[in-house]
Amino acid sequence: MPPKVHELDFSKLRAFEIVARHGTLQVAAARLNLTVSAISTQIKRLEEVVGVELFHRTPSKLTITPEGERFAADAAQLLDMAEKALAKLHERASHSGHVNLSLGADYAWLFMPKINSFSARHPKITTTVKIHRGTEAMTALQKGQADFCIGAFLKRPKGVRIRIVATSTMSIIFKPHDLPDPANPLSAIRDRLIVAPRSATVRARVAKSQQLKGSINYLECPTCHTAIDLVKRESGPAIVHSLCLGQIERDSIRAIDLGKGFGVEQVVIVYKASTLKQSVMNDLLEWLVR
Repeated sequence: MPPKVHELDFSKLRAFEIVARHGTLQVAAARLNLTVSAISTQIKRLEEVVGVELFHRTPSKLTITPEGERFAADAAQLLDMAEKALAKLHERASHSGHVNLSLGADYAWLFMPKINSFSARHPKITTTVKIHRGTEAMTALQKGQADFCIGAFLKRPKGVRIRIVATSTMSIIFKPHDLPDPANPLSAIRDRLIVAPRSATVRARVAKSQQLKGSINYLECPTCHTAIDLVKRESGPAIVHSLCLGQIERDSIRAIDLGKGFGVEQVVIVYKASTLKQSVMNDLLEWLVR
């Protein structure tokens, strides 16, 4: 039966790897500040654990076996990975500085828990979050006032990079007594429609519906959360991001997903390439896209 990973000892692996690389116990003893006898004992115990002879021994010479050569190559990679992992851990723990985030109000519920957990993980980093509309966010990015902008942006400056975090269709929401025609969910719209956000885009999509008659009064609000609250107050139906429907109580409001044909929004993180020159920014980006 092969040995279990938890039976391996990194100190014995390191002693073995140094002896295998230099062909002598003395170098390993000097490197690890141990006696030659202690290094020899560590290697013998490692052989007992792996169940394979790693060196041929004679009174005057130590020769690595073919199995030992193969194991030494794998052990070197394993030790290198462990050292890199520890270095990264130390680097992250010592991160300090300031991070500026621009966040669309509609997505605060989705990203603030991630931002809070990142801040708890890096207590030496000051994180500033500002709520911006799309154009304000892009202006802040270009002026260097924001390191990352999170939202659904129709227009993005040239040269920026993006990471897609989520996608969302749109849904029409309404009170239960305003049930629309199942074949035409937009029939829930009578003379008023609450739109949030993307009012111009939603208006254009609604205007394409051939089954709506008469003029529609639009009530614009800044976030899907506000739109949901207005629907609860019976101010009319609303079109919101399907992604935001987790914020509503389904017994008080009904929702119908309008599907990809009505349009799909991308929630993205926008940033400059130069931002990632700082390792802490790389860490934050990967934390946000999880």
